[in-house]
Amino acid sequence: MPKQMVSRRAKAFAGFAVLLALGACDRKQVAYTTPGWYLEKPHQLLTLGPQIFAGPMSYEQCEIERQKLPTTVDNVLCIRELAPPGPNGPY
Repeated sequence: MPKQMVSRRAKAFAGFAVLLALGACDRKQVAYTTPGWYLEKPHQLLTLGPQIFAGPMSYEQCEIERQKLPTTVDNVLCIRELAPPGPNGPY
């Protein structure tokens, strides 16, 4: 095999390993149980999927929980989920 082909395969394997490692990071995750409002942070990387902090609850309860979070947490939204969220979240 040519050196370039081996190098490409090694780079592809390393990239795949990094994506798997990122997907395996331990995050606080609340599972989808029933339809309702969920406090979640959508991620644009498909390996991460949306991060759900709390739910299901009413919209008012969700806004109260969102305001309790520290100001350093960005992009946390109250999203109404009628079905389990997919890898893209609300998009």
